[in-house]
Amino acid sequence: MRALSQTVLFLFLAQSLVAKGNVYVQSTKAKLLSQPKLSADGFPLAMGEVLSPIGEQGLFVQVRAKDNLGWVSKLFVSPLPPGSQIKLGVTSNSSEAVVARQRASDFTKTAAARGLSETQKMRVRGEGDLYDFESLRWLESVPSDVIPVVFSEEVIKVEKSNILNFLSTGSDLEVLKETQAEVKVGRSLAARLLKKYPLVKDAEFTGYLNGVAARIASVSSRKDLSFRVGIIQSQEINAFACPGGFILITTGSLKKIQSESELAGIIGHEMGHIVLFHNGEFKQSNVFIDILSSLLSPPGVEVVNAATSAVLDEMEKQLFETGRDMKLELEADEAAVTLANQAGYSAIGLSSYLNTLSKSEGTESFKKTHPDTTIRIAKLVFYESSAVNDAPLVKDRWSEFKSKIKP
Repeated sequence: MRALSQTVLFLFLAQSLVAKGNVYVQSTKAKLLSQPKLSADGFPLAMGEVLSPIGEQGLFVQVRAKDNLGWVSKLFVSPLPPGSQIKLGVTSNSSEAVVARQRASDFTKTAAARGLSETQKMRVRGEGDLYDFESLRWLESVPSDVIPVVFSEEVIKVEKSNILNFLSTGSDLEVLKETQAEVKVGRSLAARLLKKYPLVKDAEFTGYLNGVAARIASVSSRKDLSFRVGIIQSQEINAFACPGGFILITTGSLKKIQSESELAGIIGHEMGHIVLFHNGEFKQSNVFIDILSSLLSPPGVEVVNAATSAVLDEMEKQLFETGRDMKLELEADEAAVTLANQAGYSAIGLSSYLNTLSKSEGTESFKKTHPDTTIRIAKLVFYESSAVNDAPLVKDRWSEFKSKIKP
């Protein structure tokens, strides 16, 4: 049984891109820079281009691109090869899944005579006391209220060329197995959080948040994820990043926001955790075991196998008790400045928001799992001083939605 559980899910931390081998360009913002800072001289890198890491410095990795050496932001490259964007809520019809389904069906016929006692231990039911997949499916169904990013003619020309070249060579891309595994775990963690905090089912407001997230994600390396931002009802001031692109923000946090740039800073911070693989990297789970678990549960019920459940316990403990390492939180802060600013938002959004929190009450749970706010603000001022943006600032629509937050 122990060996079986170990087969179901493999999770390993990704702290160093150098140790991972090649990395792949997955953002049109990627440039080969002369120094480890976005304001340095450089030239655009092609989408999907393979780079060889040889060193790291903060949020930059030194790479060899063909015969050239330079630096590139970790936010614009990925240890995962290019893959198609995952569509949430779509069941796999691959031949692998079909074969596994048949094997699982055959297995259940044999196991039925044995009472299924051991098999039942392999999974827990997702619709039980720990998960709210129904609310999660509602969140996944809300479309993004996307406002296009507007760039200068020169930038548009370069980006169009990059995108067209990438599409012409990658039209047959499939969703990566690693992405599928990450989203599977992330959905389960998000469903756990939605069991703790009620989801605010305001489609217009949620669509607006998803639009801001989509705009920020468009300049990042995670083109394989469909980011979703949900509002959860809680007076606590906090936000949560789940693997696979799920971000949940409390109503208590939203009440403190004064502008869309501050909102972008918060979303950028949580997205930074995901883009930088602070939750770890995931190997594909055992398809046979996953399908077997689903066959053993009532129709329409989503399941979480025992091995995944154990991983979720640790992730939940980190979110509510231990917090992430300070280094990772500061990396996510720097990521927030870069991603939000590159998407057309003010670079000072996150520091402005944290400045408000430093003077607010009711931040106990936030402070428990995050570094000292004063330290974060001081670091952010430094990050902001080197921010580079070639997109015009986004029209601030926050005032249209803030009034919708209930007391």
